[in-house]
Amino acid sequence: MHPTAGIAVIVVGSALALLTGGWLRATLPPLAIDGLMALSGATIAVGGLLMLEDVNAASWIAGPAMLAVIAPLNVRALFARGGPFRT
Repeated sequence: MHPTAGIAVIVVGSALALLTGGWLRATLPPLAIDGLMALSGATIAVGGLLMLEDVNAASWIAGPAMLAVIAPLNVRALFARGGPFRT
């Protein structure tokens, strides 16, 4: 359990998600945005796992993998045509 490292990793992942979902989304191609959002989601999951005690190997595999899939889908849904944050 490393709560300080976990918080730092979550902050870095969140900053990357905000930067990617905001400013970079208008300048980079969609595939690059998906990759950066997947990276930020996995980073946030790793940070969360660092804050927990007694985490098994399945959590280290499933947590980052699931957030790496969900984060790009979330951005695509929020900023899609007719979505709540379309531009």
